[in-house]
Amino acid sequence: MPPAWPELPEYVERAAARLPPLLTAGGLDYIGLVELRERIADRYVQRGLPTTPGQIMVTTGAQHAIGLVVRARLRRADRLLLDVPSYPHAIDAFREAGARLVPVGMPDARADVDAWERLLRELRPELAYLMPDFHNPTGSSLTEGERRRLLAAAAASGTVLLVDETTAELAIDDVVRQPPLAGLATGSGAEVITVGSVGKTVWHGLRIGWILADSRTIAEIAAARPVRDLGTPVLDQLVVAELLPDVDRVLDDRTALLRATRDAVVDRIAVELPDWRVPVPPGGLCIWATLPDARSSLLVPAAAAVGLRITAGPRFGLDGAFERQLRIPITRPAAESADAIGRLAAAWRTSASAVRREEAYTPVL
Repeated sequence: MPPAWPELPEYVERAAARLPPLLTAGGLDYIGLVELRERIADRYVQRGLPTTPGQIMVTTGAQHAIGLVVRARLRRADRLLLDVPSYPHAIDAFREAGARLVPVGMPDARADVDAWERLLRELRPELAYLMPDFHNPTGSSLTEGERRRLLAAAAASGTVLLVDETTAELAIDDVVRQPPLAGLATGSGAEVITVGSVGKTVWHGLRIGWILADSRTIAEIAAARPVRDLGTPVLDQLVVAELLPDVDRVLDDRTALLRATRDAVVDRIAVELPDWRVPVPPGGLCIWATLPDARSSLLVPAAAAVGLRITAGPRFGLDGAFERQLRIPITRPAAESADAIGRLAAAWRTSASAVRREEAYTPVL
């Protein structure tokens, strides 16, 4: 997670000053403050998707939004299609719901649209989860043509597309920006439910996310919500409502941080770990590196021994895959991250020594 945007305290003060009139309001609100829903809708309009406040539900982050959609749309043993690797906490939510997960591999760390079309046609899953922009953890994005192919296949199979946009606006390089997937769905017959949040742009401690769907779906999810929670914190909503008109400044600052750190990390790996394969992502929050040996999990304790916390590749897949991959975050300052790569290189050498010792051991029977 990136550190909080430095100017955030100013917006918290402005929001707190507006709180008193709301303190006497009665009842519970499962949809979100009208002002905030208007601001979120305006942001989608700016990105090319006509949106009304009635199509927005405010949640306590994107993870909460994913959980609400899953509980409203999935029954136990329903099939759910997803790219692998994928976002671990989304995988956890799907498993908790009892979904039958159908993984779609990502050759060369890109979505396999041919496989998606085939599996949608053959299995007709109830739900499919995808991150079309700056995928976590690979950083890849779908082209407009690929998006249209997925929409057509989902419409034909009757599959609802759950689109995660938490990293969608975190571009690093000057790339061609695609419209929201939901914006291409008009007239396709595909149903798209989109989730987003400010957790990865503004601050992860500001627990505000949202669901974008048709008004009927929003009403359906709102009706099911009280079983799990009783609404979204009002002060947090006011903060985000104050901040969203200035979100482009937030994104500019994030771009500068991510670019500086990405470049520093890539350069340091080239020196310290030259046999690692390290793609340079055009956006997103991490690098999905390929190791020369399948020992991502062995790196975790070795890294901890030198004061570095990492997450092994299999955490991003199903059934132990991705032992030759490692997600490297690029969300801290460049100097701090370069130092972390030095520690990672030391841990890699330690884990290599451990493997050699294990291979040299001959048991006595």
